[in-house]
Amino acid sequence: MVIQKIYVYFTIQYYFLSSSRCLLITMNLSTGYNLSVNHSHGKPLFTKSTLSYFNLYARSLSVITVVGNILVLISFKMNKTLKTVNNYYLLSLAFADLIIGTLSMNLYTTYIIMGHWALGPVLCDLWLAIDYVASNASVMNLLVISFDRYFSVTRPLTYRAKRTTKRAMTMIGLAWSISFILWAPAILFWQYVVGERTVPPEECYIQFLTEPITTFCTAIAAFYLPVTVMAFLFWKIYQETEKRAKDMLSLKGSCGSTNQNKTVSEGSERRDGGSIKPNQNNPSVKLHLVRTSSSRELCHQDGPTISLTDPEQGSTIKSQQGSPPSSSNRQGVTMTIKDAALAKRFALRAKTEINKRKNEKKANEKKAARTLSAILLAFMMTWLPYNIMVLVNTFCQNCIPETLWALGYWLCYVNSTVNPMCYALCNKTFRTTFRDILMCRTERNRRLFFHEGG
Repeated sequence: MVIQKIYVYFTIQYYFLSSSRCLLITMNLSTGYNLSVNHSHGKPLFTKSTLSYFNLYARSLSVITVVGNILVLISFKMNKTLKTVNNYYLLSLAFADLIIGTLSMNLYTTYIIMGHWALGPVLCDLWLAIDYVASNASVMNLLVISFDRYFSVTRPLTYRAKRTTKRAMTMIGLAWSISFILWAPAILFWQYVVGERTVPPEECYIQFLTEPITTFCTAIAAFYLPVTVMAFLFWKIYQETEKRAKDMLSLKGSCGSTNQNKTVSEGSERRDGGSIKPNQNNPSVKLHLVRTSSSRELCHQDGPTISLTDPEQGSTIKSQQGSPPSSSNRQGVTMTIKDAALAKRFALRAKTEINKRKNEKKANEKKAARTLSAILLAFMMTWLPYNIMVLVNTFCQNCIPETLWALGYWLCYVNSTVNPMCYALCNKTFRTTFRDILMCRTERNRRLFFHEGG
């Protein structure tokens, strides 16, 4: 079913490519062109040969964008290991990118190639509303991801207890709702507020963004402010991570030199002064005895409850995970030294499980950090050129050619193409699942699918 859908989409895109080449030969490109800022018109943006190449590249990027983000959605459904709180935000981002790849890229490319808007004012406003809502939702999702990573790193004990799937879905809903409220009503109903529609029938742009100062303020609110916040949060995350790494190194160094430790082994014998001599023929148990004034304490971390008995004095030495060890006199024996091998096996098993969970947690943290870095970098690189032109246009309205406006605006769409690549490059699980789907490994995919109850 997935392959069939992709095949149908490729067929449609091929039709667009073929029909557009025919249009390039026959149509008149003397009509003007307009973006969100009103420019002069009277000549085409590109030559016919340039338009042909542009059309080919644009349609190809649209196909890559759609296929890539569909892979993200399918992967999330099929692979249960991807259903983490971090990836719910990426799922929302992929949905916004899919809208951009399906509608925005194709309509905008057709608009550039034809040189005029041929679908009427209603579809023009509807396209602009969907385009701006989806684009703004992408920015809002990036902000949410940045704040989520910041609080996860700086407040691991308090924030992570509240970091649930339900909370993530609430934040995603807010991101989309805010984007819709900010753009959709203004785009769709502005002409009714002012009493007339000033956008010509053959053009398509947002009516209230015809003044450069208005576009400038919009760029500040929609791009520069979010980017500044994201950069600040990323810097704080980096500082906290570096500080934590240094603290861990100093902590390990202090633990190794605090006390003089001795090792207990199976079949070991006592020496004068209360020390214990290991038997060379038996494996040692990583339990450390620390001499005190009136008792022996067992210094042991990350293990189950272990008790050792001093055969001469009848004292029992206990160690319990998460609490300091203690020594007490009692009648009878809880565990003799000869049982230390069994205690060692339990201790190693518990320690292995704890280390495994810690390593998995660290790996997930690294994946999330790499993915966040990649998508933020891609966002800034693809959106920055257009927003720089917006700033320049505020002070010099005739300094930027229409061709650069078109390319800069289209480059913003490329961010939706790059995002799935960032997921695959930075997350091995995404990369493996993408490969399974594209190589039609149906048996594995079906097993994962039914395991999830889908």
